[in-house]
Amino acid sequence: MNAMTQESASAVTAQNTLTRQDRCDTGECPAQAWVLVKFLSGELLFCSHHFDKFEAALIKDAYEVIDERHRINEKSESSA
Repeated sequence: MNAMTQESASAVTAQNTLTRQDRCDTGECPAQAWVLVKFLSGELLFCSHHFDKFEAALIKDAYEVIDERHRINEKSESSA
């Protein structure tokens, strides 16, 4: 997360908001979503790559960004 995102984004929630079933909303990417961007008119999910690509434009209009990219390399409970 860059400094701009840290200033605009809400703190990462204690509970994980996103699940393995959440997918990137770009329409061209089936990857797991790690970032939830909330706007007054709705929400969008992004994989790490696409959030990085569109971050500057997204955070201008977002009122909350839930960034769970810190979980990317965590093992799931089912893969113990």
